[in-house]
Amino acid sequence: MMKSPKMRFLLCSFFCLLKFTQCSEIPNQLHVLFRHGEKTPTSTFPNDPHKNHRWETGMGYLTNAGKKQIYSLGTNLKTHYGSFIPKYYWPTEVNFTSSYSERCLMSAELLGAGLFPPQDVQIWNADLLWQPIPIHYLPRNMDNLIAMKSNCTQYDKEFLEVQNSTKVRNYNKEYQELYSYLTEHTGQIINSIGDIDTLYGILEIYQLTNLSLPYWVNDTLMAQLSVIYAQNLAIYSETEYMMKMKGGVFLKTILDLMESSVNQTKIVPKINVYAGHDITIVHVMRALKLIDVFKPEFGSSLIFELHDDSVIKVFYWSTWNEKEPIEQKLPNCKEPCTIENFKNGYDSVLPSNWAQECQLYATYKEN
Repeated sequence: MMKSPKMRFLLCSFFCLLKFTQCSEIPNQLHVLFRHGEKTPTSTFPNDPHKNHRWETGMGYLTNAGKKQIYSLGTNLKTHYGSFIPKYYWPTEVNFTSSYSERCLMSAELLGAGLFPPQDVQIWNADLLWQPIPIHYLPRNMDNLIAMKSNCTQYDKEFLEVQNSTKVRNYNKEYQELYSYLTEHTGQIINSIGDIDTLYGILEIYQLTNLSLPYWVNDTLMAQLSVIYAQNLAIYSETEYMMKMKGGVFLKTILDLMESSVNQTKIVPKINVYAGHDITIVHVMRALKLIDVFKPEFGSSLIFELHDDSVIKVFYWSTWNEKEPIEQKLPNCKEPCTIENFKNGYDSVLPSNWAQECQLYATYKEN
């Protein structure tokens, strides 16, 4: 049962006195969607100077720096939310869900380690202050919540039409000279923003891990590739229907959990953590109409808080070590942003029956 506003205020005030920190209202329920930590490349290219580099953690896995990032994100969440985070991990109070990807599964474990180090009776090895926490996930082809890779025939049709749209054709026309330059130097055909997405992902990791960039890459080019990388992420949720089939599923899921908790129709964990990818955050942010084109960094997180009177607050932590998350003003949610106002404001991107709506299809129309 939720505590009264007065009791919550008194608890918050008491906590602030103990911690000597600025007080913020304690939520009733928390949903944290975060991007995994820094990883190694998943591929190379023919003229890659580091294509034979031996990555000690393997291709596509977290680097040691990435492990530290997500562990620190866990400790930062623990500090930021203070007394709201239980002293002891308890499965009915906390739920971790992840993408099928092993870098996400590892990230979920690391965040759990930072958030719930064992204490007192939960310490099972004094030399290892860590405890196993169950991570739930679905296979890639069944996951429409985090990896968002479940087959949706009508989404695929609409995505194909977006790929052939004036917008994407204009991208290709604008970047034609760049495509030729990159094709010549990489030794592989680069003829789409999707190809640049893959290439930039490799080069960015070289930068982050202090490996030298190829001689034909400079800061100006990297900045341009970063913009194109973000443009490519955005086209996966270009239309309202696509937003509904991707980010809308996540929004509907957490709204249903919040509603169940408020109505006391189901026991819902107070802390819900979701380990995902950059495109997971992009899908959700675009469904919320918060931003058009952007690139989430490793360890960034989107946080949904449920407060008294069914009020929802949304925050974004742009990096794992940012001091405080920034509250987001939801453009489609009338203040106060209650669950009902949220549902009404975002009705067009909230699926009612995802599987059924994957069979319904309205022909894509360009703006």
